[in-house]
Amino acid sequence: MTFRVFAAAVCLALLHAFDDAFLLPGGGVPLTQHALAFGIALVASALAVWRFRSLRPGVQAGLAFTFGALAMVNGGRHAHHVLNDATTANDVTGLLAFAAGLVLVGLAAWIPFAHRGEGSWPARLLVPPAGLVFIWFVLAPVGMGIVDIHSLHRPVGSPPNAAYKTVHFTASDGVRLEGWHRPSRNGASVLMISGGGGNRRSTLRHARMLERHGYGVLVYDPRGSGNSEGTVNSYGWGWDKDADAAMDYLAAHGGGRIGVLGLSTGADIAIDTAGRRGDVGAVVADGSAQIGYEDVKEYTHDPLMRQGGWLMFKTLEVIQGRSGPKVSLADRIEHTRAPNLLISANSMEKQWGELYDRRGGSRSTLWYLPHAGHTAALRQYPAAYERRVTAFLDAHLLT
Repeated sequence: MTFRVFAAAVCLALLHAFDDAFLLPGGGVPLTQHALAFGIALVASALAVWRFRSLRPGVQAGLAFTFGALAMVNGGRHAHHVLNDATTANDVTGLLAFAAGLVLVGLAAWIPFAHRGEGSWPARLLVPPAGLVFIWFVLAPVGMGIVDIHSLHRPVGSPPNAAYKTVHFTASDGVRLEGWHRPSRNGASVLMISGGGGNRRSTLRHARMLERHGYGVLVYDPRGSGNSEGTVNSYGWGWDKDADAAMDYLAAHGGGRIGVLGLSTGADIAIDTAGRRGDVGAVVADGSAQIGYEDVKEYTHDPLMRQGGWLMFKTLEVIQGRSGPKVSLADRIEHTRAPNLLISANSMEKQWGELYDRRGGSRSTLWYLPHAGHTAALRQYPAAYERRVTAFLDAHLLT
């Protein structure tokens, strides 16, 4: 009975992995891009089912817990999506995977109970701390990598007003992107870049702030979100091509002198864009942190933190079927010519902001808001935020 439950639940979880790899990706995504990730899931699942009955009860429980935890992570966000947005076919297999994960975790608890009293005391004493270490240093980073591909679709809706026109532009790798463009009234424009898991609507509060000061704005859906093609990636992999296409669009449509304002992952891409291009007049990076393992190496020498970051980003590389960034944001900002206003909230963001402020030298200014939420400073301190950000942009884009 235990074997049949394990095999059935693993197969249900595998169904969602197949859906994610081959049925979910939209336009601009090669069918083979996620084949490696599904291949690993298929082989691991087949080996686990094949060997399950020959394993000791403790190993069976550990295997059931591992598969269950990953299945719950892989399917868990679909419950939120169903409750708050529309239900898609991918949500259906996601909910099945989540249910299968619950069954597997329950099975992991049942197996030791069914075999209570068996095994040696030293082994029983070692299992709990070993399990915690495995969860913290292996399952948690892998789970974070899996969560990245589940930044689920959010509707775009209508433009905020008639001045915004729907526009399209194409990244260098052929991914077609969509956004809204409001022309400039003061001779300068700002490219808005949303955070991971967001779309163009995530930046509208900041866009309205810039409107009041005459700036043109371009808000768009990063690849894999909103109405844009491509594969979603909450850490911004591939977004450099999106930002380049958006910058080129603004330059070709009377954008004037152009600045970039990014939120969270968008802040990282704003720094990256200015470090690669010479036509960025100013950068406002609100909530910048990391986009790849090179950033982790710049941030810390702690081997345990580095190990977790390495495993998480390696998981992303397997799932995404692509390599991560090879250049750190610290290197990018060190070689940029654009002035940077770095906005950091809470102690964790402060450490990232201090790193980039230090590497940016005289071109960078860190504004630390200890009581602000992540990218929430405009909402929490509207007057101070608008005054500080627009003064910075005016000084570097309107002179």
